[in-house]
Amino acid sequence: MVDPKKLHSSTQRKAIDTSEDPYLADLEEKDRDMAICTECRAVYHNKRWYLDESLYERAAGLKETYRTLCPACRKIRDRFPGGIVTLSGDFLKEHREEIMNLIRNEEKEAMGKNPLERIIEIREIEEGKMEITTTNEKLAQRIGRSLEKAYEGSVEYKWSEDVKLLRVWWER
Repeated sequence: MVDPKKLHSSTQRKAIDTSEDPYLADLEEKDRDMAICTECRAVYHNKRWYLDESLYERAAGLKETYRTLCPACRKIRDRFPGGIVTLSGDFLKEHREEIMNLIRNEEKEAMGKNPLERIIEIREIEEGKMEITTTNEKLAQRIGRSLEKAYEGSVEYKWSEDVKLLRVWWER
């Protein structure tokens, strides 16, 4: 668990440093040029992950292609969040479906740019309060910003100083 004293608040954008993420460093350390995810069918090539079905088919046909789980699928399996978004308030109860559509659209748009940005889990933690865990800080930040832009309310961001984790609270 993260020590609350090591969190800091900000409404500024924080540069995300991916060099210290052990989930991302795995393939580079093994000097792999081509890999495919056996779970989501993402392809690792030229030090980047892609969601491209035709590239996947070509890579899957090559004997030398390394088969693995991509960093996002491993984080989902391990339930290792990079972001935690907590939603609360009466507005959430009244507009739950609309809010969930907005969140899923943010995930889809983020995955189009980076297939490693995904939602791990969405769960109701109590009446009128939900928690969304994401594979990285950036998606959690995007969700917070899109909720604030679309529905106003109050949003707060807290980045951990010792681990790669962003907590976002949105309420209306």
